[in-house]
Amino acid sequence: MASKTLARGMGTFFKDCEHSSSRWSKCPHEYKIRYRNTAGKQAEESGFATQDQAIERLTAIYTAKKAAPQTWDSGRRRS
Repeated sequence: MASKTLARGMGTFFKDCEHSSSRWSKCPHEYKIRYRNTAGKQAEESGFATQDQAIERLTAIYTAKKAAPQTWDSGRRRS
């Protein structure tokens, strides 16, 4: 399972199969994405037929995360 990374903090998209990343365009398996949600936990979604659909979803998640107000945990120091 290889993955391709986009901009820092955006997440990755990949296929969970035995094919190398150079063969993904011909591979019938669906793409999966992995990213950090607003709580900082790792999340994964699957079911994307094309690489473009996976990237579009990652972009939508990334822009929604950036637009949301930043919250502070009580354990974190504020400077």
